Amino acid sequence: MNDVAPSDAHIRLGMFEAACDILAAAVIVYDRNDCLVFASRQVLRYFPIPPDTLTPGARLRDVLGAIFDSGVRYGIAPDQRHKAINREEWISTRISAHWREQHETVERLGRDRWIHFRKRRLPNGYNVTTLVDVSEQKKQEEQWRLDLERIALTEEILETLPSPMVIKDRNLTYIAVNKAFCAIYDTSAESVLGRTIWALADAESAGRIEASDRAVLETGEPFTLAEHIIRADGSDLYVVTRKYRIGAPGHHAVVTVMDDLSAFVTGERAVADGDDALMRVPGGFVEAQNCFDPVRDAERRLLLTQLNPEDLGAMAGRRVLVVTPNPRIEDILVGEFKARGADCCAVTGLREYEAFLDLAIRHALSVDLVVVDDNVPDHGEILANRHGIATRLIVPDGIGSDFMRVLVEEHELLSENESPLGDIVTPVSLSDDWYIATDIATMLPAAIGDVEVLVAEDNQINQFVFSQILEGMGISHRIAENGEEAVMLWRKHQPRLVLMDISMPVMNGIDAAMEIREAEKLTGTHTPIVAVTAQALNVDMQNCMDAGMDDYITKPVSPDMIEAIYRRYAAPRPEKSVA
Repeated sequence: MNDVAPSDAHIRLGMFEAACDILAAAVIVYDRNDCLVFASRQVLRYFPIPPDTLTPGARLRDVLGAIFDSGVRYGIAPDQRHKAINREEWISTRISAHWREQHETVERLGRDRWIHFRKRRLPNGYNVTTLVDVSEQKKQEEQWRLDLERIALTEEILETLPSPMVIKDRNLTYIAVNKAFCAIYDTSAESVLGRTIWALADAESAGRIEASDRAVLETGEPFTLAEHIIRADGSDLYVVTRKYRIGAPGHHAVVTVMDDLSAFVTGERAVADGDDALMRVPGGFVEAQNCFDPVRDAERRLLLTQLNPEDLGAMAGRRVLVVTPNPRIEDILVGEFKARGADCCAVTGLREYEAFLDLAIRHALSVDLVVVDDNVPDHGEILANRHGIATRLIVPDGIGSDFMRVLVEEHELLSENESPLGDIVTPVSLSDDWYIATDIATMLPAAIGDVEVLVAEDNQINQFVFSQILEGMGISHRIAENGEEAVMLWRKHQPRLVLMDISMPVMNGIDAAMEIREAEKLTGTHTPIVAVTAQALNVDMQNCMDAGMDDYITKPVSPDMIEAIYRRYAAPRPEKSVA
C-alpha cells in the first residue's frame, strides 16, 4: 500500500509537466511559509539558475537571490534600469509582490524577450505563479504599432500631395482618395470610398475608365493619358493621368496619379526643355474621362451633329478657322478640333475673318475649312466662299446662358406623343417660366430590360450559387455586391426581377428597395423585388413589405425555389387573344 501513493504522485506530476509543455507555461508553487512546493522544468527556460535551486523546500528568498545573481532584473521601470540596483531591495520588492492576493504583469527579460507573470494567493496560503513567454505577441504588437504609424504617415502624405491620386482594389472599388482628387468633384472622401466608377460617372465615361483600369490590373502594364477635365466649379484642369498596378498576386490594386499641367497649357508657366517631353502626348489632351458636365456635353453634341462626319473624321493635320462671336462656342469647337489633331483658331466676325485670311495668304499658309456661326453679322459673305475654302454653317441657337431653354423647346414634342413607359410627363403650362421635358427613352437602356434577373448579394459563395442556378436555367443576370450597386445596375439594365439580399454593406436591401420604388414613381414602372433572407422572421418580412418588396425567400436557395419565383414574377406570359 505504501508503494502505491508515490507511484500515483509521479503519474500526476508527469501529467502536470506534460500540461505545462502543451500550454507553453512554467508553474511555481510556494506554501504559506514561502517554501517551494513545486517548480516545473520549464522555469529553467526563463531563468538561467542552477537546477538544484528549485528543489522542493527551497526558500523564496533563495530562489530570488539566485535569479538576481544570474543577471536577470525584472520588475524594474525602464527609466531605472541604468542605475545600480541593491540586491536586498530588489528581493524585498519581489517578495512584496509575491504576497499580493493577485498580481499580473508583463516584464521584459533581455533585449527581445517578454514574460507574462501571473501570481495568485489561494485561501490556504499557497501561492501559484505562472510564467508565459509572450515575446512573439509583443513583437506582433510592436509591428502593428509601427504599421499603424506608417499607415498614418502614408495617409498624411497622400492627403497633402498636390496631385490628385486614387487607389482602387482588385474589384475596382475606391479604397483611397486624397483631397486633391475630391476637390475636382467638390466632394468628400466618404462619398467616394467604397464605390465604383459606375456610381460616380456617366455610363460612357465609366466604361472607358473601367476598361483602362482592368487592363492595368490584368496585364500590369502602366497606362498614360493626357486629359482635359472640367472641374465641378467649371474651370479647366489639364492632367497627364498615369495608372499603375501594385500589390501581390491576388491582392493587386490600381493606383491612379494625375499630374497637373494646367499652368503649362494655359501659359501661366513657361515650358522648359525638360518639361516639354511631358507635354508631348500623341493626340494631345483628350476630353475628360472622369468628370461629366451634361450641359457642356449637350452643347458639344448639338454643334458636332451639324458638321459633316467626313470632316470630323479627317481633322488630323488640317487647318480650321472658326468664326463665332460666342466665346463658349469658340471654346467647344476649337478644343474639339484640336483634340482630333487639327490646327485650329477662331475669329469673332467678318472683319477679323478677312484680316486673318489676308495675313495667311501673305505667309503662304492655307486654310482647309471654315466653320461659320450663323449669328455672325454678314455671315452670308463668308458663305459666298470667294477665297475657295470649304465652308460649313452651324446654327447654335441659344448656346450659352440661355441654353437650357433651347433644350426645353427641342424636347417639348415628347409631351404630345405617347411615352413608351406610360404617362410619365406631366404637362406644364406654357406660361411657366421654363421647364424640362425628358425623353425617357434616353434614360433607360430598354423599357423591358436587357438583363432578366438582378441579384444583390455580398457573399461570394452565395453569388456563385445564384450564378450557377441562373446560368443553368439560361437566364441572363447581373450580380451586385451591395445595395448601392444594385440600384445603379437596376437603373442601367431595368431587369425583369430583382433578388435582394437584406443584409449588405454600403446600403442594405431595405434601403435599396425603397430607393428603387421612389425612382419608379417617376417612370410609372414596377420591377418585382423579392427579398432573400437568412431567416424568415415576421418583423423582417414586414420591413420588406413596407419597403415595397413583392415577396421573400429564405436561404439556402435552391434551383426549384429560384425557378418558382422567376415563373411567378418574370417569365414572359403568353398573349391572350380576344375574339
